[in-house]
Amino acid sequence: MKSYSNRGYPTRRIRVALALFTVLLAAMACAQPIPGADSTPTPCPSNCPPPNRGAHAEHTLSLAHFRFSYFDPFTVQSSDSSSAQLGASSNLGDVTVLFESVGVSNGTTSAQLLSRVEQQELTPDQFSGIQDQGPINGAEIGYVSGAGQSFAAATNQTNAPQELVYLEFMAATRGTVGVVFIAASPLDPNSPDTKVVPNANYDQMVNSVVWT
Repeated sequence: MKSYSNRGYPTRRIRVALALFTVLLAAMACAQPIPGADSTPTPCPSNCPPPNRGAHAEHTLSLAHFRFSYFDPFTVQSSDSSSAQLGASSNLGDVTVLFESVGVSNGTTSAQLLSRVEQQELTPDQFSGIQDQGPINGAEIGYVSGAGQSFAAATNQTNAPQELVYLEFMAATRGTVGVVFIAASPLDPNSPDTKVVPNANYDQMVNSVVWT
């Protein structure tokens, strides 16, 4: 299991994810908006059951220390024993989601893990014009209290035009295990309205997490 006690978050993963936006530009005219989530679960105090689902097909993926559900039209783009990257096409490009479990020192807080992830990911070689959009209130992963932050930025890609993206980071810790969630959503360069971000879909996946 990857550990934050001696090294940072693997930045290669978000870089791979964002490279997919350029590949999909040619297909944007044919892509459709991502269907909205059928329901968004609400927090419960303990022994939370999986939230009820609607018409979209549900799939479950088990990784080290947790499992989670995802729903059509999201598909797994890559995975290993501790992480999974998913994507879905929208009318602006590819929406990309990353889940990963990491090892942390006992006593590490969610906010500390989140800060380390942000420092490793929000680098000049990947992004420019980074704008802090504020905390994600009530951030939690699988009903474990966490910390979250959102950003707007432009991608820096070799031999490719910049793309406006909305980035959401969440992290939660329990003992010596942390779970990280990152979502990258393309924005309309002519009208970068964050209302297009499929947060209900993200909530479905994040709240489906079961720590093991």
